[in-house]
Amino acid sequence: MLLTSVSSFAQDGLHYFKDPVQRSVTYNKSLINANLENQKVALDRENVKGKLLPHVSANAMYGYLNSSIDLDIPTKTLPLLGTPLFEGSQKMNISSQVGLAGVTATQVIFSGLQITNGQKALEQKFKAQQLMSEAGYDQLAQEVMLSFDQLMLLKEVDLLIKDSEKRLNKEHDKVIKGIENGFAIPYDRDKIKLAMLELESKKAEVESNRELLYFKLEELTGMSIEELRSIDYKLDQLPLDMAAAKTMNRKELAALEASQKAYEYVLKKEKGAQLPQVFAFGNMSYFNAFGTDITVKDLPKVGDLKIESNHMRMAPSFAVGIGMKWNIFEGKAHKTAVEKANLDVQINANKLTDTKEKLALLQRKTEVDYDLSLKKIQVSEQQMAIAQNNLHLASRQFEEGLADVTERLEAENEFYKQSLGYYNQVLSHRQAASELLKANGNLYQTITQ
Repeated sequence: MLLTSVSSFAQDGLHYFKDPVQRSVTYNKSLINANLENQKVALDRENVKGKLLPHVSANAMYGYLNSSIDLDIPTKTLPLLGTPLFEGSQKMNISSQVGLAGVTATQVIFSGLQITNGQKALEQKFKAQQLMSEAGYDQLAQEVMLSFDQLMLLKEVDLLIKDSEKRLNKEHDKVIKGIENGFAIPYDRDKIKLAMLELESKKAEVESNRELLYFKLEELTGMSIEELRSIDYKLDQLPLDMAAAKTMNRKELAALEASQKAYEYVLKKEKGAQLPQVFAFGNMSYFNAFGTDITVKDLPKVGDLKIESNHMRMAPSFAVGIGMKWNIFEGKAHKTAVEKANLDVQINANKLTDTKEKLALLQRKTEVDYDLSLKKIQVSEQQMAIAQNNLHLASRQFEEGLADVTERLEAENEFYKQSLGYYNQVLSHRQAASELLKANGNLYQTITQ
């Protein structure tokens, strides 16, 4: 409701900028890159979320095994025969081909809330970065607005120069006739001609500045020069409802508040690392040892014993269960991580408090500047009215021969100066109004509503 109130006062003077400002936001490469960077956070969030899903892996292996074994078993004697068994160490050789394949699935059941809190932390980080990106909208909107205001100021300068040219041409014609009739001297003509040449110089300067401003707006908005030239309005005051305009909507504050929540979730995550992790697992596998040769050497009364096997197959083999991992002691790793997370919480809280204090000061400053700009406009209006009245008097006195050409030109220059000062003051007032809206985070929304 309050923002709508601001718009009802100011939107009539700002609606010209809606399309250029919106296009500048979508065209600005820094904002585009900021959004792309934030998408990485969104991907990290999805990655963490995926840790709660089952992890399934498949493996397969084929190999050749060859090994020599030296086995020493305590000697046993058969009671009836008195034959010793396993006398001394027994040497054997085994060779076989082995094939193995299987599928394993694991799923986290309880992570000490690390995954849950990590996911929430990334959600808040995404929100904070998005808000910080949107915080740049006001600055961009102000650049576009003030660039157009400067163009409108140049339009007013064009009118001032044109009016001054008309008056000087009229005076020049009178002086020429006066010279022909002996009532004026060439010096008067040259003084007026010099003043007219100064106006030509100002016209060239205005045109150069206008061209640079259009190039700047083209770079800011991505709009063509023809589209930019179609935007035209009168440079006038921007009245604001101060109570509504001072409503704090700064994205930076909201971003810091979201960051605070993110750091708090990170702290909870680090504390949760002390809890055990519980997971479920399942496995199905196939095992086959084939072409196996076993040679047991130097058996008593037998000699070398050779055993062959076509295959030894284990298929299918199943295994399911629940496991737990608990890092009981990790040196100081866990304690350090918790302390760092706690420090991050405190640092961000201090930033939030400091930002609120600075924005409160900025609120007061921009309000004072806005009120001052209104008072300066009133003074400039009076100065311009006096200069205009003096110009009329000087023109009449010059026609009647009561003032020389120097006094006439001084009055012309003073009127131009005061008129230009008035429009510059209007420009400063509009900048003060934009600063007030920007300081409270309302400029972009007011323009684009």
